Amino acid sequence: MNKISYTLLFVFFLLSLLYLPAFSQAPQTAIKSIGDGYMASAKTWTLKNDSVKCNADVRKAIAAYLKNGQTRDAAEAYLKLEEYYNFFHGPGYGPRIAYYEKALALFTSVQVNDRAAATLKILGDFYQIEGNFPKSIVALKSSLHLYQSLKKQDDLQGLYDLIGTVSAQLGKYGEAIEYGLLAVRAAEAAGDTSSLQLSTTLNRMGTTYYTIKQYDRALIYFKKSLAVAQKNNDVDYVILLAYNTANTLKILHRPQEGYALMKKMARLYQPKQLANRVLVNTSYLNMLVAAKSFGPGRGFCDTLIRLSSLVGPDDRNQALLQQTIALYFMAVKDYKQARIHADNYEAMGKKTANKDALLNAYRTQYQIDSLAGDEVNELKNFKKYTTLKDVLFNEKTTKQIAQLEIMHDMEKKKQEIKVKETNIKALQKQTQLQNSNIKQQATLQKLSVGGLILLALLLGLSYNRYLLKQRVNRQLQVQQSEINLKNRSLTNLITEKDGLLEEKEWLMKEIHHRVKNNLQIVISLLNTQSSYLNDDVAYKAIRESQHRMQSISLIHQKLYQSENMALVSMPAYISDLIQYLSDSFDIAPRIRFEMDIAPVELDVTKSVPLGLILNEAITNSIKYAFTEDGDGIIYIALRECSENNYELTIRDNGRGLTENIDLSKSRTLGMSLMRGLSKQLSGTFAVKNDDGIAIIINFTNEKRLIA
Repeated sequence: MNKISYTLLFVFFLLSLLYLPAFSQAPQTAIKSIGDGYMASAKTWTLKNDSVKCNADVRKAIAAYLKNGQTRDAAEAYLKLEEYYNFFHGPGYGPRIAYYEKALALFTSVQVNDRAAATLKILGDFYQIEGNFPKSIVALKSSLHLYQSLKKQDDLQGLYDLIGTVSAQLGKYGEAIEYGLLAVRAAEAAGDTSSLQLSTTLNRMGTTYYTIKQYDRALIYFKKSLAVAQKNNDVDYVILLAYNTANTLKILHRPQEGYALMKKMARLYQPKQLANRVLVNTSYLNMLVAAKSFGPGRGFCDTLIRLSSLVGPDDRNQALLQQTIALYFMAVKDYKQARIHADNYEAMGKKTANKDALLNAYRTQYQIDSLAGDEVNELKNFKKYTTLKDVLFNEKTTKQIAQLEIMHDMEKKKQEIKVKETNIKALQKQTQLQNSNIKQQATLQKLSVGGLILLALLLGLSYNRYLLKQRVNRQLQVQQSEINLKNRSLTNLITEKDGLLEEKEWLMKEIHHRVKNNLQIVISLLNTQSSYLNDDVAYKAIRESQHRMQSISLIHQKLYQSENMALVSMPAYISDLIQYLSDSFDIAPRIRFEMDIAPVELDVTKSVPLGLILNEAITNSIKYAFTEDGDGIIYIALRECSENNYELTIRDNGRGLTENIDLSKSRTLGMSLMRGLSKQLSGTFAVKNDDGIAIIINFTNEKRLIA
């Protein structure tokens, strides 16, 4: 091969580095590494129930993986270590969390985002099981962000559900409802109508609405969740959801309906597990107490007392049993037994540090004291209740104490009225023996009693209106919180969108700038190469390649300097290209240019071939159309022939060709390039020899913008 051929190969090699996408390498045959061997050995130790040797082999595998740069394999090995720990030792969350955190760090270091997202999800679940809700919500939202960046919708239902659950534990009920609804929509989008995951999601939505006292909406979700659990024939979940539904019906003053529902579920599913029997009998007793059916309730109370001896002292079902039994005895006015079980309930709350249980225990105790007439203990327990409620719900204890004092005043006035009514009855028996003056005094006493009764009624009505107003205010606060949350979310989304658009614009400018710089490097390399050539033909080939590079470089320069980074203004681009060629060949003022360029903007796919065609045509005219000392004109026109159809003309008034040669079929490099580039434009290529050479390109541009 001659020097020209080598030079052309070198040029096209450089172009391929810039414009041709790299081919992906074929996957290599997997070679079993030392780490894989250790992992296989660890698995065999699980069959022999040897946890020590299993753990040792996994750790050797991790060390081997890290030494060989197999970071992802090391991360997966940590997850296996957690799996084996659970197999040998059970659900001890401390060590399992530590293994997952190490795996997460490795996945993150090598940007394996799909595995990092899955690991974060499970870590968030572990944190919430341990009660570390702030750490859990951070992990779960990080997992969601990674899934969204990967545009993965897999298993988002469960992730949304977990975020909603933890948000509710943090007291962020608006956010809990928002993510709960997202979980429901994800299930609908996936066509999920019967999975236990859907049942869990619906149950947690019901629980959140129940917590914020929107009982009607809670009932809707509990019933939907119960229906899904029945489809799965899951006895444990059916009984739990029947309990939740019945309890909500009780709050809505429909205890008979709740009793019938629980009885139907118990008959259909025959619960035998101790925990399920506790829920069923607790529900029966609660419904009967609410319906004031105390006689039938005694049998269920005895059943609960018997079950409490079977349930462990630290079991959360023990707290439910003690509370329910205490409420029953309070309802039947057996205040001694009621206090015993209420005290047991309080002791369990203190032992487990369950503030909700303690709050309910204090409330039950002061209600028992109030009904028993023990004002001292009533006030003491009520103060405990209000103090704890202030911690949990951010309310002032003074307001609760004021309410208690109002209740005491009203109770005292009622007692005074009863005493006076008794006195009135006694006086009425004596009226027959008394004179008219005594009758007048009795009449006055009756009027006084009537006034006191009316005053008590007015006080009761005022207190009732106060409670209603407080309830409405709480509902309005919840709604306002939801509105504020959505407004903040919308503002964050708008800010994030603006940031992404700005970042995209900057990246596009940077890409075009770097491409232009790389092309300039190629031009410099060609210039350097030309200095080592003694062959004029090779030197000219290098110079022509430099001009082609410059025509492309100008396009990228125009793109990153322009506000519109997608389109190139052809009038400005052609003018700069002509100026560059004129300076390169030093032809001014001997050869001048006339232009008629339509205000057209083209994208890169059109601009690059068009610029190369212009470069070849103008270069040919400069080199061959005119005598060495002769003057001439090169005429360039870009016109719109019809909508979306354009014609590019490059014509000179030079000497043309004396021989009858068909230039459109010429096999020279310049003509071959122009024909090939015309096909790339999806256009036609024609050459005319009439008082000079005229090159005419017709092409179509579907996507164009008029300047």
